[in-house]
Amino acid sequence: MDKMRNVWILLRKKWIQQKQMLHYGRRNSPKERAARLRRKCLSLLLVSTVGFGTLGFFHASAMPRTGSEKGSRPGTPPVSLQLQLPYCSATNLLPCGSESVSELMLLHYWGIPASLDSVVSSLQKAPLQQAKSGGLLGPNPNTAFAGNPRKKGSAGCFADPVAASLSQLLPPQLRAKDATGASLDSLLQKYVANGEPVLLWATVNMDKPSVPLKWNTPEGGTCCWPRNTDCMVLVGYDQTCCWLEDPENTAGPTRLTRQLTEERYNQLGRHCVTVSRTRE
Repeated sequence: MDKMRNVWILLRKKWIQQKQMLHYGRRNSPKERAARLRRKCLSLLLVSTVGFGTLGFFHASAMPRTGSEKGSRPGTPPVSLQLQLPYCSATNLLPCGSESVSELMLLHYWGIPASLDSVVSSLQKAPLQQAKSGGLLGPNPNTAFAGNPRKKGSAGCFADPVAASLSQLLPPQLRAKDATGASLDSLLQKYVANGEPVLLWATVNMDKPSVPLKWNTPEGGTCCWPRNTDCMVLVGYDQTCCWLEDPENTAGPTRLTRQLTEERYNQLGRHCVTVSRTRE
């Protein structure tokens, strides 16, 4: 009897060992191998998703907002807000490129993995050069960039060429618009308060507009371009100040009074570009 019992125990041990080998060893069944492969693929997908999200390649609607107002009523704009924008400085990138670098920051905010080269290439440009009759000859900055962002001695452009450049790079779900003429308050309430940063033109460090660079246009007009013109991104506000990402700085964001921001914005002609979700 004991002999039969020992044989039964030995057979049971061998059966258990064979079962473990089938489950954990190289002899996994096709069904088990497929399940293992699915788990591995899912893990890799999760890791890549986190990585791309960290680089800003995904839509930024999930990005946290800081400085939200306390005790706001539902349906009303927040009293204070600061959108998180991936900052980029034009220093050592472009000698004359606040428009292109600001556009790049805006694209990255919306999760568009554009490069600086693609932004500069999509921008309508025209030469700023010496005229035969003397003086400078260049384009209307409302229609093209005067010069080249990569070349010293260039000037810049206003809203329409930047809006056209954005339209080439944005997906159908987003729309760029030249909103020149809009008040600063309307930009804050209609766009920034809804998570939509705005490009606007002011001056470097919000200094007074400098002595302008003048040139004639092929149409017979004259352009006066303040040499310290600066394109930046409006990303937030509180009761007395605005938050701006200025590519002419070395770090961002910058907090400036609403009064000064509005004054310089108005002096430069209220040029601005908005990017909004397509509203059906």
